[in-house]
Amino acid sequence: MRCIGELLDQEKYGVNGRIAIIENKEAVLTVFGFKNGKWLNLWDIDSRILSLFYKSYDAEFDWFIVVYDYATFCADKDIKEAIIWHEIGHIVYPVLEQQLNIESEIQCDGLAIKNGHQEGIRKILNLTMKMAKTLNNETLTYITFERQMKLPG
Repeated sequence: MRCIGELLDQEKYGVNGRIAIIENKEAVLTVFGFKNGKWLNLWDIDSRILSLFYKSYDAEFDWFIVVYDYATFCADKDIKEAIIWHEIGHIVYPVLEQQLNIESEIQCDGLAIKNGHQEGIRKILNLTMKMAKTLNNETLTYITFERQMKLPG
């Protein structure tokens, strides 16, 4: 059974289509390469930054933003809104699963910033850099650094 956290307001977010935020711990853990949620605690990873964006094959929705824990995702409005806008950016700037595209990520960050969520993007990138260093992941460190360098002032 799918747990819908919320359906985004099409007018507020300027989208032609129905986007639902759903919680799916297993999907998020699998995509990010964690065997179970205990690893998030062990590595002190903030689950709010672990989100996915998928085109829906369900006639009721057009896209899904998948989060690890919906209640935690909603805890910081700056982060939540920045992630929503960033993920909506992937409609225009898609990144295929298992691929890296720094330019698309920067464009999506830019959409969030354009819509008033620069502080949220800054928080997300700081948490992502912390995770990259904790995991000693050079690729994630590089990508995050490049994204941070594109932040205005």
